[in-house]
Amino acid sequence: MNLDEFMTLCGTLYGVTLTDDSLTFAQMSDDNPFRTILLRNVYGIEKFEYHVALVSSTYILFFNRDEVDVTVHFKPEPSNVFKRFYYWIKYRFFHETGR
Repeated sequence: MNLDEFMTLCGTLYGVTLTDDSLTFAQMSDDNPFRTILLRNVYGIEKFEYHVALVSSTYILFFNRDEVDVTVHFKPEPSNVFKRFYYWIKYRFFHETGR
């Protein structure tokens, strides 16, 4: 799924404004940390029967397609220090090289 399909399914309902580098949701309060999402943080968009999901490296936002309702699922941090270090290196490598 791409941003055009996301805008078709959720754009009007959530008051989404799409710019070159971000998505802003007018239906969310100004103090909501998910009100504006940088597009570089969106790894994918998935369409489900009743929801559309915006996938990031640390969270997934599930947007209800029928009413204004957003659910956030946070990716748990690994408890092992070596795994945390691995994910930190992976994050830095992929974001700095643009891969």
